[in-house]
Amino acid sequence: LRLIGVPESDGENGTKLENTLQDIIQENFPNLARQANIQIQEIQRTQQRYSWRRATPRHIIVRFTKVEMEEKMVMPAGEKGWVTQKGKPIRLTADLSAETLQARREWGPIFNILKEKNFKPRIPYLVKLSFRSEGEIKSFTEKQILRAFVTTQPALQELLKEALNMERNNRYQSLQKHAKL
Repeated sequence: LRLIGVPESDGENGTKLENTLQDIIQENFPNLARQANIQIQEIQRTQQRYSWRRATPRHIIVRFTKVEMEEKMVMPAGEKGWVTQKGKPIRLTADLSAETLQARREWGPIFNILKEKNFKPRIPYLVKLSFRSEGEIKSFTEKQILRAFVTTQPALQELLKEALNMERNNRYQSLQKHAKL
């Protein structure tokens, strides 16, 4: 979990950061604070990246022992639009793994084409792509499933042909390079 915009204090350590997180949870997620036993695996500030243009506080990275805790906080925060700490707005986002970021990058060309054609695409959670087609929201977790669906929709097939074939060609070329080695 990544907390953005939380002011820094002098002599800040893990315990102070945990208390800050507990305050944020109490203020924004009172039901979660009462019902859940929140177990933090690790909490720390990110490394200093100083910008002389604006002095912004370093982000706080939190790792919970249970992934469900992060989900229980990120989803309502996204619906609400903001989270506060002592009345001041802060942002709360999922700190995604390298694998998740790579998977999202792979959806990029398809996402951009759908966005240009007003299909209102979304990547709602981790690596799932959703978009509107014929008044319904279609969701796909894998490109093979998307490819199978697109073959039944001529308009989408034409629209996404290049993006889906480009990916297949890239995979074929990388297999060829690997075979040469």
